[in-house]
Amino acid sequence: MKTILFVCGGTGGHVFPAIAVAEAIQDSKIIFAGRAAPSMEEKLLSSKFNYKIIKAVPLKRKSIIKNLFLPFSLFSSVLGAAKLLKKEKPEFIVATGGYVALPVMLAAIFKRMPFYAIEPNAVMGVANKMCARFAKKVYTASKTLGNPVRKLPENLPVPEIFADSKKFRILITGGSQGALGINKKIEQILPQISKDESLSIIWQVGAKHADSLLEKYKDVKNICITAFLDNIYACMQYADLIISRAGASTLAEILSFGKASILLPYPYATANHQEHNARAVEKEGAAFVELDSETNALWKKIKSLMDDEGMRNKMSKKAGELGELNRRAANDIARDICSI
Repeated sequence: MKTILFVCGGTGGHVFPAIAVAEAIQDSKIIFAGRAAPSMEEKLLSSKFNYKIIKAVPLKRKSIIKNLFLPFSLFSSVLGAAKLLKKEKPEFIVATGGYVALPVMLAAIFKRMPFYAIEPNAVMGVANKMCARFAKKVYTASKTLGNPVRKLPENLPVPEIFADSKKFRILITGGSQGALGINKKIEQILPQISKDESLSIIWQVGAKHADSLLEKYKDVKNICITAFLDNIYACMQYADLIISRAGASTLAEILSFGKASILLPYPYATANHQEHNARAVEKEGAAFVELDSETNALWKKIKSLMDDEGMRNKMSKKAGELGELNRRAANDIARDICSI
């Protein structure tokens, strides 16, 4: 039985595609490498997979001083990754980009060990860009391949606030931390939202903002404000429209559910990759895009999709077509790397 080492971390956009591909591989020993707790990857992976801890230090993009010791930290991380590779002896490595994957990819290059790189975003990240030419193969999200997404559950219970199917149901999500830019825009259009009884809205605002917003808008009856969403897939499944950031993983899930969306890309994402992700989907006719810095046209876009069922259905259909590529991508990549 061959051993395959996956390395990922930093954001869900790197972790979830790795999980999707790993779950699609049969008859192999799967090992994941990532940072120690309280990292996102340790939380998501350690209970499901054989998990090994490595060191990884991010580039501080706004501080030259904090980056002075980065070369020494990176060298130490690469040495640690090399020791892991020597001990586990994987047949090959699968890396989904991000700074967590960089030391393992560099160690693989120095040890002449084969590795595959997966790039979930529309713009290739720094780590993958540095190492791509040494990779055995690089898989990028495209019209022919898609972005690997986990198998999504179906026929989930309907969230209580979405129980009335005659209402127009909107899911607003800024991720587990919330999205201040989205929250501000929603607050600006709450007078219109609160007056429209045909709307039913779940607004996931993040833990930092939940208490104040719950108190401020406790009398608004057609909105359910929540810090977290334990049942986000059910919310996605039954929503008529999703308003969200444009991280690779979240976007892949929106498309896999075949949902019309309004995307507000995080403006400080590395290399502005969220806007590139969002624009690629907008170009295909599956979403509207609105930047945090733009004059708030969110209500106008919501109303246009509420009032024009034909346009909304066309957008959903296109999203579903793109999502079908995402649903197949994990199996396609797994089959390819195991056959090479």
